[in-house]
Amino acid sequence: MPRPALIAAAVSLLLSLLPGVSHAAVPAVVGTAANLVREVEPRADGVRHVDSKAMVAALRALNVNTYVYPMAGDLHHWDDLRAEFLPAAAKAGIDVWVLVYAPSQAGCCVSRPHKHDYVKWASELATLSKSHPNLAGWTVDDYSYDLRTFTPAYVKQVRAAAKAINPSLRFIPTVYYAHFTDAFIAEQAPLLDGVIFPFWDDPVRDTSWSWSLSFQVKQLAKRLPDTDVYVMPYAYPLSHAAQKPTVAYVEAVTRKALDHVRTGELAGVVQYKLPFMSRTSGWERPATDNLAREGDGWLSFVVQADTATSAGMWCGATRKVQLTPGATQRTVSFWHRDDRRSGHPVGYHVKQLLLNGKVVWERDVTADQDAWQRTTIDLTAELAGATNAALQWRLYERKGVTDYVVDVRVDDIVATGMRLSDPGVENAGTWTSVLSRQGGPVYCSAQVYHQNYGADLSARITQLYAAG
Repeated sequence: MPRPALIAAAVSLLLSLLPGVSHAAVPAVVGTAANLVREVEPRADGVRHVDSKAMVAALRALNVNTYVYPMAGDLHHWDDLRAEFLPAAAKAGIDVWVLVYAPSQAGCCVSRPHKHDYVKWASELATLSKSHPNLAGWTVDDYSYDLRTFTPAYVKQVRAAAKAINPSLRFIPTVYYAHFTDAFIAEQAPLLDGVIFPFWDDPVRDTSWSWSLSFQVKQLAKRLPDTDVYVMPYAYPLSHAAQKPTVAYVEAVTRKALDHVRTGELAGVVQYKLPFMSRTSGWERPATDNLAREGDGWLSFVVQADTATSAGMWCGATRKVQLTPGATQRTVSFWHRDDRRSGHPVGYHVKQLLLNGKVVWERDVTADQDAWQRTTIDLTAELAGATNAALQWRLYERKGVTDYVVDVRVDDIVATGMRLSDPGVENAGTWTSVLSRQGGPVYCSAQVYHQNYGADLSARITQLYAAG
């Protein structure tokens, strides 16, 4: 066995002996799901088949060892999986998990040929895996939303159908954080070979805030010590979320997840619909996604629709500034914008600037029209005799709401008599580390637009996956 493999095996063994720590497989799963690509031209049968050759080449370049193949709707996906994709993936050293859609997704997605007969799916996939050993597992998307279908009794039938043919085929359904109830863990977890855990900052449902990931992973590691958990970052827009994931966000979630893989708290990372080649959905972002006043970056402060907040909640971006010696005037100016107008309810969402924890400027979101406004604050008197200071831009809840969506933006900061790096918010990393919030439903982020989203993100994920 090569030296790196010996080291990895030894680390895995030691981790497996620690109480309350799950045992991650060696090597850990690093992969992506969905975004099937069809060939450009139809074949003689008139069908644009799955472009297995191009997909596998792109996946290999991404350094994945696992791909989740979606049974997305037509029979050709099933035929192409068996005849072409599995053999091509095997040659590239890539394992395949098959994704089958749940009954609740029938309005958009039905997996064929076996539709919602999951016992049949289990037996057919197990049979296929006997001739294609790299077919290592399968999942049901949104499984935990369909527990009326997936009762323990029915899951036992599904499990028995697969294990009778190939005991090695793993059943790894998709389960959301809020659905890991005590009852689910007691009744369902012993029947599963692992779970895919999509991360969306539950219960807030956003793809901007990554800090809750570590807490949720550690909770699952304690509550599911014998179950392999695979985090699924959203590399593709999440339905009902106010913002699309950014390159910096997906990179941050992936980096944190891989840290938890190394500690044995996770078994792997599987991206949701990472745009990994130019013909995958989401490869480029339209210019309308760029909401900056100038350049590509801005600060965003959000309360989403159908979201309840309480008075006193806030989210803010705090930056320490160094004062320029000898300056006779110290001011800060910035551009701000929100999507509420004078005709909307007043007294709920408030934009603020704080100096050393004290509010020095505030404005209701309804005070301005939906256009960029410039504000300049003279801080000369407040900073007399000081050598440094802390500025915080934030969204504050004067009164709680139940359904009053807002998106406040800040950009193009100019500090006079003070030094502030990245005033145009062009580097997400500069600002992400200084974000904080009081109360989950109000969140904020540094948004940086990437027109070449797929290429830029794939390059970063490639590096992270290579490092393991």
